[in-house]
Amino acid sequence: MKQLLRWGFGVMNAILSPLRLELHRTGLAPDTSAYAETSRPEVPRYVNIGAGSFFHPYWHNLDNPNEYYESAQNGSSYISYDLTSHQRMPFDDDTLKVAYTSHVLEHISDYDVEFVLREVHRCLQPGGYFRITCPDMDLEYDAYLRGDEHFWQGANAYGVYNTRIEQKFLDHFATALTESHPATGYRKLTDEEVRDTFCSLPKAEAFDSIIGQLPTEIQKDHCGDHINWFNADKLMTMLQRAGFSTVYESKYGQSCSPILRDTSLFDSTCPGLSLYVECRK
Repeated sequence: MKQLLRWGFGVMNAILSPLRLELHRTGLAPDTSAYAETSRPEVPRYVNIGAGSFFHPYWHNLDNPNEYYESAQNGSSYISYDLTSHQRMPFDDDTLKVAYTSHVLEHISDYDVEFVLREVHRCLQPGGYFRITCPDMDLEYDAYLRGDEHFWQGANAYGVYNTRIEQKFLDHFATALTESHPATGYRKLTDEEVRDTFCSLPKAEAFDSIIGQLPTEIQKDHCGDHINWFNADKLMTMLQRAGFSTVYESKYGQSCSPILRDTSLFDSTCPGLSLYVECRK
C-alpha cells in the first residue's frame, strides 16, 4: 500500500506540473529501505542542492535562504549555502553518497554551474551518485520550431499567461527578457528578435546570444528567473569537465540508484519538459 501511495504522488505531480504545482508528502512514512543508515547521518551523506521544501529524514538540504521556502529552511537538516558564492561546499572530500539537484542550475550562470559541479565531484565518494534534472531545452526548442504552443502550459512564475509562443519559449531560459517581466529599465526582446536570433544562428549560439543580453544584476531581485539553458550534450560535457568519468542521460524515475527512484520525492518537477542526467565519481 505504501508503495502504491508513493507511486500516486509521482503520478499526481506529473499531472500538476504544467500548472507549476507540486504535492509534498505528509503523514506517509518515508521509504528508507534502500538506505544503509537507520537515521539521518550526523555527517551528511545525502544532500539535495537547492532543495526548497524537500524533506526526507536521512537527507540534508543545501540552499540559500529565501522567502519562498522560509518555513522549511530550519532545523538540523538545513545547511545555508549560496551556489553563486564560489565558496567550498561545507562537506569534506569523498564523504557524500548521493547528491541531487532539481530545476536549480537554470537559475545560475555557466560560471557558477561549473564551480558547483566541481565541488560536488570533490565531495562525492568514489562510486557515489549525482543526479541532475532541469528543463530540457532540446525539447523546448523542437516544440518552438514546430509551433507547438500547447507545449507550455499554465502561468509563469509571475502569474502571467504568455500568449505568444516566442514569449513562452523565452520565459524558460531568459525570463527577464520577456515582455511580461515586471522589472523595468532595460530592453526586452520582441517576438521578431527571438525568431531572428534562432533563424540566423546555430541552436547553441542562439541560446548563448540571448542569455548574454540578460541584465547582470537581475537574479539578485528575481531569483526565480531562468537565466541559463541546458541540453544533454551541454550538461554531460560540463560534468565530464568537472571530473566525472561515468556520465549518462537518464529518464524520469529511472535512476541507477534505488534511493533516487522514489518519484514522490525525486524527478517530480515538470517531468514533461525535463532533462535527467546522472553521473558517478
